Amino acid sequence: MINLKELSSELKKLIYESENIAVASHLNPDGDNLGSVTAMVGMLKKLGKNAVYVLDDTIPNSFKFLPNLSYAKSPDNINNVFDLFIALDSSDENRMGENIKKIFKASKKTVNIDHHFSNTKFADLNIVDDKSPATCEVLARIFESLDLKLNKEIATSLFTGLSTDTGSFKYSSVNSNTFLIASNLFKYDIDINEVTVNVYQSRSRQKTDLLIRAMNSIEYFDNDKIAVVFVTKDDMEKSKAEKADADGIVEFVRDIDTVELAVLLKEKDDCIRLSLRSKSYIDCTKVASKFNGGGHVRASGGTINHTDLNKAKEDVVKVAEEQL
Repeated sequence: MINLKELSSELKKLIYESENIAVASHLNPDGDNLGSVTAMVGMLKKLGKNAVYVLDDTIPNSFKFLPNLSYAKSPDNINNVFDLFIALDSSDENRMGENIKKIFKASKKTVNIDHHFSNTKFADLNIVDDKSPATCEVLARIFESLDLKLNKEIATSLFTGLSTDTGSFKYSSVNSNTFLIASNLFKYDIDINEVTVNVYQSRSRQKTDLLIRAMNSIEYFDNDKIAVVFVTKDDMEKSKAEKADADGIVEFVRDIDTVELAVLLKEKDDCIRLSLRSKSYIDCTKVASKFNGGGHVRASGGTINHTDLNKAKEDVVKVAEEQL
């Protein structure tokens, strides 16, 4: 169990001693990534700091409603050295990408706030709670510990990350404290309809077409306990989908009644991206660890360093079968 109060006090000291502060997260932004970053930027601005969101990727349309995205800046447009760099929801510095990693390394002081058990504790100050279901939950507890008052924008960001990274409060990592934190966030007049419509009810036609193409590729193994789907470069091109449009496909497959483990293999130019979701008893991290990856028990990812989809399928299924 981490001593959150003590670690939070160290964070507060670093923030108050710094003027120019960078905030960033991993590539391929998701809800917890963007929620924690925009919440932190909002709090730093509230404290009178010069905060910059270092972004080296595109923001999915479903999260463009979030506040404080206007403070995003490409690494190409950053020349200064920051007093403090706060990395959020990133299990290691490489997940931020090479361009952001260089800025992180050059910063005078660094902080790492995360909830992944595979976190490498890569900063000067590491606040990592692998029992927490979301980085936004860790951040909400830090703000509460320091008696830092939120506002509607910060609360909206925190709730968005909390909702998305818990599967709308369905994952086994959720506990009573998760609901208490969500309840406290509602005291700031969050517009739940805004979050719901943007995040959960705004699937584009292109994303829908990609989902249909992926589902047409589905293969089942071991009495339908394992299901594998593919997203090829051709699928992406023909559906005119954006990179983030593959999000949600693996969860859709997991929700098939017989499926214990859902596998998504996404073809890239020089590798295959692996996404895993399990329902009850398979530990996704044990599968992902064999493919240069990690994550959580019920949700993990990895990278397969070749582009042979059939071989990747066979290799992943073989490893997964050992967990059945």
